[in-house]
Amino acid sequence: MDAETGEVVPYAPYAFSGRHTQVDKARVEAITESKAFTPSQKFLVLWWIGVSPEGLEPLRATGADIGRRVGMTADAVGKINRKLAKHRILIIRGRIGNYNFYRISPYISFHGTGIEQREAVKTCNPPNIPGFDESTPARWEAK
Repeated sequence: MDAETGEVVPYAPYAFSGRHTQVDKARVEAITESKAFTPSQKFLVLWWIGVSPEGLEPLRATGADIGRRVGMTADAVGKINRKLAKHRILIIRGRIGNYNFYRISPYISFHGTGIEQREAVKTCNPPNIPGFDESTPARWEAK
């Protein structure tokens, strides 16, 4: 229903399957072009963008669980996750024993409303992406 006119607005579903997320293109571009990250680390950033739950919930999966899903060892996943967390690309959102539960930073990707994302970024510091300049838009954006 249109708030101003009161008319019924037709529903137009997305022509895509599954959930959708908002992504900061400039930050993702900076990560993928950075020499500070290996191809495996960049791959896991993309994976985390796709699997991080709604809001600020963590993905409740161990390194072994993730490794089976992406074809890496649990040790490799753990090492990559720790490096991405050090750069605040991943944020720690829970812990069981000595295992941290992660999710992608809401500065990079978020599944929720714009208002929810604005509140989410207040809970963590921006990612430290070598070479990223927040004042410079993504290189391939239309001008």
